[in-house]
Amino acid sequence: MNRHTWLKNIVIAGLLLLCLLPLTLAFSWGLPEMGVPEASVLYDINGKPIKGLAEQNRISVQIDEITPSFRQAIIAVEDKNFYHHHGIDVEGLARALYANLRAGSIVEGGSTITQQTAKKLFLSDEKTIWRKVKELYYAMKLERKYSKDEILALYCNTIYFGHGAYGVEVAARTFFGKSASDLTLAESALLAGLPNWPGHYDPYQNPQAAKDRQAVVLGRMVEEGVITSEQRQQAQQEALNYHPADYITGDAPYFVAMVQDYLSNKYGQQKVYQGGLKVYTTLDLDMQKAANQSYIDGMKDRDPDLQSALVALDTNTGQIRAMIGGRDFNRSNYNRVFANRQPGSTFKPFMYSLAMNSGFTPASMLTCEEIDYPVAGQPDYHPTDYGTEPFHWKPFTLKEAVMLSDNVIAVQVNYQLGPQAVANHAEMFGFPTIQPVLSLPLGSTEVSPLELCAGYSVFANQGVYNQPASVLKVTDSNGLILEENNQVPRRVVDPENAYIITNMLEGVMGPGGTGGGLTVPGVITAGKTGTTEQRKDAWFVGFSPTTCCVVWVGYDKDRNVNLTGSTAAGPIWQGFMKNAPGQTSSGDFIKPDDIVLENICLDSGEVATESCPRTATMAFRSGTQPIDPCYLHSFGIRDFWSRFTDKD
Repeated sequence: MNRHTWLKNIVIAGLLLLCLLPLTLAFSWGLPEMGVPEASVLYDINGKPIKGLAEQNRISVQIDEITPSFRQAIIAVEDKNFYHHHGIDVEGLARALYANLRAGSIVEGGSTITQQTAKKLFLSDEKTIWRKVKELYYAMKLERKYSKDEILALYCNTIYFGHGAYGVEVAARTFFGKSASDLTLAESALLAGLPNWPGHYDPYQNPQAAKDRQAVVLGRMVEEGVITSEQRQQAQQEALNYHPADYITGDAPYFVAMVQDYLSNKYGQQKVYQGGLKVYTTLDLDMQKAANQSYIDGMKDRDPDLQSALVALDTNTGQIRAMIGGRDFNRSNYNRVFANRQPGSTFKPFMYSLAMNSGFTPASMLTCEEIDYPVAGQPDYHPTDYGTEPFHWKPFTLKEAVMLSDNVIAVQVNYQLGPQAVANHAEMFGFPTIQPVLSLPLGSTEVSPLELCAGYSVFANQGVYNQPASVLKVTDSNGLILEENNQVPRRVVDPENAYIITNMLEGVMGPGGTGGGLTVPGVITAGKTGTTEQRKDAWFVGFSPTTCCVVWVGYDKDRNVNLTGSTAAGPIWQGFMKNAPGQTSSGDFIKPDDIVLENICLDSGEVATESCPRTATMAFRSGTQPIDPCYLHSFGIRDFWSRFTDKD
């Protein structure tokens, strides 16, 4: 008997043993029934699956979401008989075993796609005969329970491509900046070659090796008759542009990670990643898409270290519709939507809300002038305005003071109301601990973007606060409801107060306001800019009747952004509100019956006449509105003076 015949006999005997062992062990060991771990699925508010929930950097997709060219490529190079065997390819196994025996080492693998899937799902990487036996057994179980397409989808969603990318969807995003459904033949062939040796064939580090491997895959595809020689040649000549997508880890990675942490803490990681939970969330994928694009456009020319956060809430429910916690989730998964930062002037409306309940009106006038405030045990507090001139040296109505974001007048109002009373009032809007200091309305107490968004939503929601929510309902794999969101709204201020502040904030978006350049065509909005001391943080908060959105821009560490809220954060907010679905049909803010609107002269705080050059529509509780016409512009200068000197 020659050596080759001896090797063939050994191969045949080994194959018979491997094929019979699983069946024998199945009866003798009574191996448990196998259930494929089913990852939980997150759905958005409209029932669309949200891509991104996985222990690893993996996004599961359906078989029809994988381009046919990749499916053909992976089968050609990994398991050409995939659709013709029942989990074990005896011919392929014999060929691999024979080659390995001849070489005296492992030079060729014989595992089918089904075997590889079984190994990845249920087994370790240990190299023992018993592990191989279990692999064969599980492969046959898989073939009995699932269709070929289902097994292929499982495989494509679990294989490793390098650069932390598990599954073809993340691989497509990591290397070509697109989804698996959009891959070309050339791109498909290159990706299909990576799992064999991800580190060596890495196209970023070793592009020539990746191209050589691509040629092997294309050659196998020609041999299997799934492409022609001409198609192979065209694919090999196609120039490949390697670049990652902006959101590799899914549609809303920061939102998904937040929900993932919540679910893991409540149900355990095994239940989340293998229990097949159905999680119905508050996210709106269409609004998230608008947020992603606006964020990319607004940050593309900025310092790479500069960060930004965006969060949007439904004003009526507090439900989170969109969330971005940073520029690159892969570089930093820290969610800045929860980061505490000084909010600057965006905090003023909460103080003015108390002022409107304490005898002030939007037409009340105070003078922006130099004032020193004594502080016990410290130097006097000396507020100034933003810009080159520390004071305006003129009177303003409170509405115009909000429009211009006047600091000096805000501190005057805070002083008259009492910082402790203002702090107590502000805490009702969902802020945990507010320090009762004179600089409170200038944003001296740190808050998070999410807290700020929920607080502003009170004004849009007729004075009612809703705790921000991300999960509506969770069911198990059998449809049993595990939890439902039944939060109870809480009234903070009456509808009249909320409407008056909203009207004041509408002025910010008009001519002369700090947000005047950030209007949204066809959408009625109210908002507020915020820039902290030394331009460390830049904010914009704005809302329509249905959606409130907060954008923060700044550095994680102690650096100044050196930009204002209107220039850094405002354009991101504006881009989102322009493209977010439903904004143009959001209507107007609901005006309570007890509210009256008056056109007021900004120079006098009285009812405007045709002669008044600067006016604004202001909201008042009925009975508190000015009734006298403007005395500055109703008469000539002599008549104006005679009003105060005539004794008759």
